[in-house]
Amino acid sequence: MKAIVENPLINCEPEVLHLFVQIINEITSCMSEDELKGCMNSLTVQYPYFKLFFDYGFENNHMWVKESDSLETLIFVEF
Repeated sequence: MKAIVENPLINCEPEVLHLFVQIINEITSCMSEDELKGCMNSLTVQYPYFKLFFDYGFENNHMWVKESDSLETLIFVEF
């Protein structure tokens, strides 16, 4: 997998920065698409405020992460 941070994080509140680092850590620790889906789901359960700050989705060969109030992709992950 290849992860690219495409744009800077706009919201730099401490809890958002912490969650951003957690997202990056999960992405880099995963070896497959299925594992990444499980890890991202776990983050949304572990951090109930996840959806207040971030959105993510999966397509055929990639995953994207963006800040909830932004239209620009923050992180792009190719499988």
